[in-house]
Amino acid sequence: MVSVIMVSFSSCSDGASTEILSTMENVNPIDLVEEAILDFSLGEEEIAEDKLMKAVKSDSECLDAWRALAEVRLARQDLTGALAACEKALVIAPEDLTAKVSLSRILVAKGDKEGAEKATAEARILGWKEELKD
Repeated sequence: MVSVIMVSFSSCSDGASTEILSTMENVNPIDLVEEAILDFSLGEEEIAEDKLMKAVKSDSECLDAWRALAEVRLARQDLTGALAACEKALVIAPEDLTAKVSLSRILVAKGDKEGAEKATAEARILGWKEELKD
């Protein structure tokens, strides 16, 4: 859990500015991820992306947030952003099957056939490892 203090400025109609200070106590990145997934499933991709960005700002090591952010950005055709989010997920968990599958999908969308094939092969191997554990 992280406490975040947000400061924003708003202009009044008379030209004066006011400072608004608000505190979001106990921001739980997983709660934000779950909300973002719901938003995404309802077609609210921009809102979902905003919530996921808040999640990764509150916890830069939140694997679920980075994976979800990669998928939302892929759906929005932000391939550069999707790749960056996916790469961050893979830095956190290099053998994460979900992130490897996302990486493959992103690389296919970017037209990187070689990279996509490599990521798919790595995902396949990770999948087999998971099956052998069970």
